[in-house]
Amino acid sequence: MISKILIFAFLCANFICYAQSIDLKKVDYRKADSIAINFPKRKYKTAIELVAPLTESFTTEHEKFRVLFRWITENIEYNKSAANAADADKVVRKNKAVCQGFSNLLKEMCNSANIDCDVVVGYTKTDVKDINRKLKKTDHAWNIVTLNGQKYLVDVTWATSKYNMVTRKFQKDFDEHYFLTPPEKFILDHLPENKKDQLIDKPISKKKFSSTPLLYADYFHLGIESISPNKGAFKLKKSKPFTFTFTSANTFSSAHILLDAEKYIAPVELKNNSFSITFEKKET
Repeated sequence: MISKILIFAFLCANFICYAQSIDLKKVDYRKADSIAINFPKRKYKTAIELVAPLTESFTTEHEKFRVLFRWITENIEYNKSAANAADADKVVRKNKAVCQGFSNLLKEMCNSANIDCDVVVGYTKTDVKDINRKLKKTDHAWNIVTLNGQKYLVDVTWATSKYNMVTRKFQKDFDEHYFLTPPEKFILDHLPENKKDQLIDKPISKKKFSSTPLLYADYFHLGIESISPNKGAFKLKKSKPFTFTFTSANTFSSAHILLDAEKYIAPVELKNNSFSITFEKKET
């Protein structure tokens, strides 16, 4: 029988879950966030008219980029009805977009602030059916931004909203993970069409990307690493218990794991600095 790892939703105990932290010379983004969140909400006609008043209080590229990024996440809604509104000015006027519109808007605002920012197109995995899918047509867009000579990966669309598996809708909720994400983390759920845009020393193939497990936000926020088996689809032997292992700096009391859309709840055991979940497929 072929089983697919769909999502890992862990129950945490005795610790605080932090989002991915990036040490960028200890940049303090509180002022940038405050300005972006409290910026006057009114009808704007163009993207460029926003840039100067948003960035005038800052001298560093990191803070200027942050305030533009956060303004977008606060003011633009992900809405499939705006699929044809990819123009940056139209996105600002309508206050809604899909990934191409989000990415184009970030690029135009950054370029107006003399920050180098490009749009990247590629592939993602958002549903179990995407595991081992042949990647033929790109389905997402994000950005590469250059700050102080260093290239970074960002996804302003995914930073704006989180996908709710129950309602199957996107909910407005800022996700820090997709702001200046380390390339080795970004590649776990984003594969650019152009290999050089992976920003890693050894780019992975479409086949490799497609075959890995489907990961959702909690995987990153809970600091999970080194999962095994590290395959999206695998054979589950009825005669033997199945053991899933992972490492994390956090502590877990129990976990839920979905295989073939069935939820299994099992205690988590710590052994040799790794956590393990073991269960046995019952005969029917």
